[in-house]
Amino acid sequence: MRKIIAIIALLVLFTVAAMADTLYLKNGSVLKGNFIGYENGLFIFEINNGNRLKLRPSEVLKLVIERDTVADNRPVPDAGNPNRPNWENFPAVDVKLEEQWYRTRINLMRGQRVRVSSTGTITLDGRTQTGPEGLSGKRDPDAPMPDQNDGGLVAVIGQDPNAPMIFIGRSNEFVADRDGVLYFTVNHWETRDARGSFRVNVSADRNLSSVPVGPDSGNVGQVPSRGSEKTVTVPSTQQWTDTGIDLEPNMTLDIVAEGNIELSSRYRSTPDGNRDVIANTASFPLQGEGAGALVAKIRYRDGRESNVVLIGSRSTPKTEQGEYGRLFLGINDDFLRDNKGSYTVRIRW
Repeated sequence: MRKIIAIIALLVLFTVAAMADTLYLKNGSVLKGNFIGYENGLFIFEINNGNRLKLRPSEVLKLVIERDTVADNRPVPDAGNPNRPNWENFPAVDVKLEEQWYRTRINLMRGQRVRVSSTGTITLDGRTQTGPEGLSGKRDPDAPMPDQNDGGLVAVIGQDPNAPMIFIGRSNEFVADRDGVLYFTVNHWETRDARGSFRVNVSADRNLSSVPVGPDSGNVGQVPSRGSEKTVTVPSTQQWTDTGIDLEPNMTLDIVAEGNIELSSRYRSTPDGNRDVIANTASFPLQGEGAGALVAKIRYRDGRESNVVLIGSRSTPKTEQGEYGRLFLGINDDFLRDNKGSYTVRIRW
């Protein structure tokens, strides 16, 4: 009896699988089921026994959405063609002219086709107005893309300072050349007296494209050194300070710190630490370095934390492959209540 039930269940599974989405993994596995979505940098895929799998982009070779092609059991043109677009529309966002890039919640994969359209008006300097297409024939040499229209809409994928930028204008369609979060900014350097915003709509093809991935001719440039910048105050009376900066793999930071703090009535310290008072017990965040030094750690998404590292007055750390988390800055001290002062830390990425 059990064998009969097992055979019936297997036949039902095969029948359902014939109408399911197909996920091809780089290890050679082929999964049938339903593609639920792409959330927090992971594929959510429900296999036919009801279990949901969470897969990293690095594990996935190709995703084919098939359930739309078999509706009502009627043949559909191009059914089974993995390159047939299956567009997912994301909520619209408002992009202002600000110092920092606008970080969307859209995680893209290398080879994914993306459509962006935009409307709205921004006043650049209190007088000059422009739409997302920018000012035709006018250039800003300090803008993110100095060879494109001043004031136009610009995008980039991920936080790698060497990532190519994409001029969007009112609309553009491109193929993602890397995995990462989609960012937007306005192609203008000076942010003072800026008003208004661009309303931006994004759609992404849930099927990975077979189109060769490369720079979009005429519309790419290098991310400027400005990138994003944030200044954080790190008080000496607090062990750890949340910078509010979310880190991604292969992300390079430029951290510059200044200021002086009092560790007690006897000792003072700069961000490099007081070398006359070396941390030598486990109660200090980082042993072997001077008391009062500026240190850092990453709190990962799963709650784990990285090793504590020295930042000092200047450091350019780079995250490793697979590192997603929040950056925290701290004071290398084991007794904080009698401390005074703070460090001012500028972080660029």
